[in-house]
Amino acid sequence: MRLRGVLLATVLALTACSAGDEQPGPATQSAASSTTATPPVPTTATSTRASSAPPPAPSPRTRRVRHLGIDASHHQGAIDWQAVAGDGISFAYLKATEGTSYTDPTFARHRAEALDLGLRVGGYHYFQLCSSGAEQAAHFAAVLGDLRAGNLLPGAVDLELAGSCPRPPPRDVLLTEVRTFLDEVEAATGKQPVVYLFPELEARYGFADELGDHRQWVRSLDGRPDRAWWIWQRTDSGTVAGIAGPVDVNVMWSREVPAR
Repeated sequence: MRLRGVLLATVLALTACSAGDEQPGPATQSAASSTTATPPVPTTATSTRASSAPPPAPSPRTRRVRHLGIDASHHQGAIDWQAVAGDGISFAYLKATEGTSYTDPTFARHRAEALDLGLRVGGYHYFQLCSSGAEQAAHFAAVLGDLRAGNLLPGAVDLELAGSCPRPPPRDVLLTEVRTFLDEVEAATGKQPVVYLFPELEARYGFADELGDHRQWVRSLDGRPDRAWWIWQRTDSGTVAGIAGPVDVNVMWSREVPAR
């Protein structure tokens, strides 16, 4: 079945009751940049005569909007972004890098094609637990470039136990390396990174609270997350037009000004 059918209905129904779960983010990130409606700007008459300039228009109120997105890498193969966009997808996170030297060979092409169709696009880095946070940040930032323009979402770091190293480091050592990575990526790209904590890693290290000053991308396949989130990874077996095989489907909350 298509995402616009049962999957779309399921995702939206399950997220409808979670409006209070949006995690505020820093002002440098354009999505979800405000959690309160902007009040109208009052105007005050300064003369009994008509002014030569019209009074300022009141600021429009904002509304909360649910966006559906995917995350993908070279594992998804060729992607028809026109079909993806037509299936209700409005944003995508694409694997950009891993460790200190690997770059996903599909990242640059997929990012350009998705941006051309109006999708908001971000890149994510698969963090190697036994490698230097500073070196990984330099590699990731070099591939992402400056993110302060257009439809570019903040970078994200994917923290998982699988495939990282045979003996994961102690908690305090890893937390220091991750903090260094986050700080240096923000300085280089102009946007604070998003943090994705795979459940097994979070169960082992318990980083969610200490990294709570960053927006959270939370994986929860059995229902809405039990902690604050900006992006919810709702399923890892979604069906989306333009992609052969299953794909991760995500929900993002944001505030937007309604179209006139």
